[in-house]
Amino acid sequence: MDLNRTITGGILLIAFAAAAQALQRVEIVVGDVQGEGWQAQDVRLQLALPTGADLGGEITVAALTLPAPIGAVGALRLQCDVLRHDAAGTHCSGRARIGALLGETLPEARVRLDRDAGGALRLRLQDVLLAAGTWQFDLQLRAGHWELAAQGRHVDAAAAQALLTRLAVVVEYTLGGRLDLDLTLRGDTDGVAAAEFDLAAEGVDFSNADGTQAGEQLTLQLVGEGQQRGSDWQGNGHVRLTAGALFADPLYFEFTETTPLRLEAVGRWADASGQLALSSLRLDHTGVARAQGALTLYPGRENLLGAVNADIQEAHLPAAFDTYIQPWVRGQLGDAFKTAGRFSGHYAAQADGSTRLQVALDGVGVDDPQGRFGIEGLSGLIDWGNDAVSRTTELSWRAGSVYRLAFGPANLAVVSQDSRFELREPLTLPVLDGALQIDTLALSGPGGADLRWNFDGMLLPVSMEAVSAALDWPPFGGQLSGMVPDVQYADGRLEVGGVLLVRAFDGDLTVRNLHLDRPFGLVPRLEADLVLSNLDLEAVTNTFSFGKIEGRLSGRVDGLRMEDWQPTAFEARFATPADDRSRHRISQRAVDNLSSIGGGVGGLLSRSFLGMFEEFPYDRLGLSCRLHNGVCEMGGVAPADNGYYIVKGRFLPPRIDVIGYADRVDWHTLIERLKSVTLEQAPEVR
Repeated sequence: MDLNRTITGGILLIAFAAAAQALQRVEIVVGDVQGEGWQAQDVRLQLALPTGADLGGEITVAALTLPAPIGAVGALRLQCDVLRHDAAGTHCSGRARIGALLGETLPEARVRLDRDAGGALRLRLQDVLLAAGTWQFDLQLRAGHWELAAQGRHVDAAAAQALLTRLAVVVEYTLGGRLDLDLTLRGDTDGVAAAEFDLAAEGVDFSNADGTQAGEQLTLQLVGEGQQRGSDWQGNGHVRLTAGALFADPLYFEFTETTPLRLEAVGRWADASGQLALSSLRLDHTGVARAQGALTLYPGRENLLGAVNADIQEAHLPAAFDTYIQPWVRGQLGDAFKTAGRFSGHYAAQADGSTRLQVALDGVGVDDPQGRFGIEGLSGLIDWGNDAVSRTTELSWRAGSVYRLAFGPANLAVVSQDSRFELREPLTLPVLDGALQIDTLALSGPGGADLRWNFDGMLLPVSMEAVSAALDWPPFGGQLSGMVPDVQYADGRLEVGGVLLVRAFDGDLTVRNLHLDRPFGLVPRLEADLVLSNLDLEAVTNTFSFGKIEGRLSGRVDGLRMEDWQPTAFEARFATPADDRSRHRISQRAVDNLSSIGGGVGGLLSRSFLGMFEEFPYDRLGLSCRLHNGVCEMGGVAPADNGYYIVKGRFLPPRIDVIGYADRVDWHTLIERLKSVTLEQAPEVR
């Protein structure tokens, strides 16, 4: 039915009736009216005869259907305070009651309806109460095309989510807070073809079902637009967050007015390939990092990531490390690192697995609170890729440390190819008052579980005084030096293929079969065999305030095992060398201390007639311990009645024997005894 012709006929009928008698109200049954993309059923007009230039009246529609995504509106009642029809079209302004909009029954709202002579329809609703907010709607229909502009203020986010669900837009989050929204949708009978939106939110909370994404008290603005091109979509947008906290497993962000985050991108969705391409990506996190790049994703595939190309223009430490790096290494070596400095770089990864990483470091500092590792003033360029191209990495630093052993400034140059790094030229690294000379160094698989490296070098003499001070040991003399050949690290284990030599107390200490598992882990595990040769006991006992002993000492520690730097197993034997021809003398205090270690009672000599002697000659001395399950099985240089000799005296007087009676001693008890006898002051001899 032609609406214009019907209304015109109605107007003529009214005019005729008005001339015939004093009619006040006329009802016109229009019937069903439709246009491209919309339909109105059982349209009726109740016209109040004019008292002035304009008609008044009421338009009722039993059921109104609009294009997707709005769909069925339900019954519509328009109370027209002004109803006008002329050659230009039909106009109604007044109040409206809509039976249902997106499933919601709406209170009365202000309305304006215009239909021109060409059939174009425009419906404007104002002050609509929907989703606990106030909305303005402007719907235009023309020649099979439509446009809907919506403006919502102080909208409840949870209620808005329910409305989106009715629009077949699935939002898999729990939402809370208030929103302001400006939205424009354009389309035709096939649905939405373009969209523009501007969303401002304050105090917003959200979370997904498994808790891997959440936000709390967020203040943000989200602006974007998109258009359909065939079966594809393209558009752009940006988001700015200025308050609140955001968690996207494993990343966590906190935003303030002084540290806001802005992220913008141009995107294209290719429906046929299921590809989402994000170009012109820009990240500006004030005081933390700035970056730009491009990203290709395949949301429907098992391998989500297609390609990445990112330029980090600047990143400030510690903020960039704490925000973007630390969450990915939680529970690993770098979890607790404290950082300083800044860096920039480039990262590219393709779908075929090829990867390129460049990082420019500027005054970077890294400190491990557990004392395992630290470095200061690290600068230079890291250039790495997993292809066949040869690249050079050059780094320098001011100072650093490994397990409290300090090292000095150095310059490092390595060549990388096929994910393998090799030292370009020998490196001399100052260590305490000596140096570690590294002749060759090779590393592969950096940053992964298959990390491997090995090097050959030489430890140039380091004084034991410096080592003792660094490790908080009692000070003693000597030097630590030796060849360090074939040191290898793989599968979390470090192995030293050669022999480490320590020159101390005028004797030698050699370390063989050294293995270290998880050297930078939470519980490092060490295995080694040690041999002591011809140590000067007078120098040893003077260092540790044990009491004076003259003579020489040799021995070995086989099968040493340590966890978290605490011994758990070994078999140790120390004794006077068989060929020792040096002077053998032992002080009264040393006798008492050795006696207490072996399970005897100290101080007995000073309470006997032997208390008049300060020193005693001896033939041999020695002590052994087999540690297993926290217990030391003790022994000496020879068996004795009901025990073992720790010190075996000479035949001539004054003869002194020190006999141990404790065959099994708790390891921690033994350590406490050793601490006690090495830290106490020398006793008075009466």
